[in-house]
Amino acid sequence: MTLTLPLAVRLSTARGEAHITRRLRDLSWRITAPGGFASITMSLHEPIAGQPDWLAYYGRAYIYDQRTGAVLCEGRLEDPGRSAGPDGQVWDLVAVGPAAHARDRHVPLIYVDRSLERWIPRDGGSAHPKADRRADVDASDNPVLRFQPPTGTSWAQNRTGTMGYPHLRYAGLKLGAFNASGTCGANTTNWRWQQVTRTPAGVGTVARDVAFTAPSISTSQRVASLSFPAGDDWVEMRVLQQNASAQTPSDAIWCTFGDLYVMQVLVNESGTELYEPAFDYPDGYLTADQVIRDLLGRLLPQYDGPRATIAATSYQIRELAYPDGVDAATVLDDLMRLEPAYLWEALESNAAGKHRFNWRQWPTEVRYEADVGDAGYDAPGSADGLYNEVTVRWRDATGQTRTTRVTQSVPELTAAGLTRSPKPLDLGDEVGSSTEATQAGQQFLAEHRAPPNGGRLRLSRPVLDLMAGTRVAPWEVRPGYLIRVRGVLPRPDALNATTRDGVTVFKIASTEFRASDATATLELDTFAPSTARALATLLNRPLTRRR
Repeated sequence: MTLTLPLAVRLSTARGEAHITRRLRDLSWRITAPGGFASITMSLHEPIAGQPDWLAYYGRAYIYDQRTGAVLCEGRLEDPGRSAGPDGQVWDLVAVGPAAHARDRHVPLIYVDRSLERWIPRDGGSAHPKADRRADVDASDNPVLRFQPPTGTSWAQNRTGTMGYPHLRYAGLKLGAFNASGTCGANTTNWRWQQVTRTPAGVGTVARDVAFTAPSISTSQRVASLSFPAGDDWVEMRVLQQNASAQTPSDAIWCTFGDLYVMQVLVNESGTELYEPAFDYPDGYLTADQVIRDLLGRLLPQYDGPRATIAATSYQIRELAYPDGVDAATVLDDLMRLEPAYLWEALESNAAGKHRFNWRQWPTEVRYEADVGDAGYDAPGSADGLYNEVTVRWRDATGQTRTTRVTQSVPELTAAGLTRSPKPLDLGDEVGSSTEATQAGQQFLAEHRAPPNGGRLRLSRPVLDLMAGTRVAPWEVRPGYLIRVRGVLPRPDALNATTRDGVTVFKIASTEFRASDATATLELDTFAPSTARALATLLNRPLTRRR
């Protein structure tokens, strides 16, 4: 194939670069929302006896619009293959876009952890050998750590019963904030309710020390707010006997630690650790944009974090912990379950080689205008995706598997007298609370309230771009925006931005352009099902994600 379109392709490595447009046999690329630049595939005529300096693993591939100089897609080479046949000697190249960078590293992250099963007994130093401490629930069925020295035992001065949270230290993370509120049994000054943090070397700081004279205790501790020293990576809850005379506890000697959470020290999009008072750690929750900034500064150095566009969000995420490890792409997927109106994308790189990153809302205004006659349109037209209830599976703070049932009204199902629910929506072990389960269930059902009107639209001629105020070529159409497709039977659903007015509005979920026929294929409202995509999803799923 001779490339007749105003496109240009450049390959670059540390040893050299080349413009290969005239050598191309075929060229295509794919962009997705969420994700951004996803992949490039191309083949070119080049002798296979040697390997040019500009062709190597992890070299950069760039596709340009020759008319404007704009980068249409970009990626890093991962699969250079070669062959020889009747068509001559050919290199077949595959480049993955910067979206793949979100899966490069798999590390533990503990943004907000309320799990009690991850607290362990600490039996060193002054710990009493018969200390009774365990995860439990209080009279209102709230999860707590319960401490109750067994009756009939003798507790010398400064003997303790202790539970510690070790997972920040295991993960190489620092303590950013924690909280515990509690109740006590007897009214006595002999026994004390304490919170202690420790340095990596084990040096302890008593962050809270209250006698059993208060019926209830509430506190929230944050790094560098004089609660505990910056750099501590361990927190523990303990009960301590302080009287100089040995004490034999009665049944009334007990205390609980409830509303427990632990948060790691966050970093900003530049990788700088955040401490109070410059950064105010929220009381037991984070928002998606705060997590995004941490991901950029911690795991995504190939993205231009300081110049990233990060839209503010408001939903309070009260459980988000991955002590077994996670990659940034999985965290982003979990965030979009809770904030489905937002998407992320990694796009072209700057002069320093850093990719532009956006965390933004789906727009509510149409950007592109097209017609089914532009190239072709097909849609599955199935009502199989209609659901009026869903069961959400999650794990509570005590480690028990819980389910939350969420329902909605669907006129079509009500008229047919049907109740339809999919397989349970599994939040795994990382996003676990009744609040998160309800939020995820409601967002899932909102997208399955009406028959999907998605499909594939093929463009082979320019379409109107209302944002640019002009017509744009098929290869310039970007996903992550809305398109109005005239000539399609309107069927308003939860994804539509307009009411029934004789036109249909879609989200553009992905675009794929093929130079061989100069046609762009747009997937509308959702990614079309395919065996390749299902296999890719399975292969990218972390094995440690489920217990």
